[in-house]
Amino acid sequence: MAGGPTPPGMITPLRLFATLCILAPTIAVIAVPTYNSATPTLGGFPFFYWYQLIWVVITGILMVAAYWAMKIDARRRKQIRATAEPAGDGAGDGEAGA
Repeated sequence: MAGGPTPPGMITPLRLFATLCILAPTIAVIAVPTYNSATPTLGGFPFFYWYQLIWVVITGILMVAAYWAMKIDARRRKQIRATAEPAGDGAGDGEAGA
């Protein structure tokens, strides 16, 4: 990155990915008119039911992906803070003594 490491308060691609993983199933299931039909059927179940059942599985997968993305992001933020702290602590101690 040209400007140095991303500050911990900024939106990162991993946080954006996690947000989309959480919002996608919510929007897909709330939009009832898009799947409110009996056809096509799958194993005797109308579309309305198996569409929702598929989203249960997809949601589980997306929640795991969001969890890992946030875990990786937290690790990166911790590393950024660890590298930034020594410079900040030394400057603060010098100013306080002056």
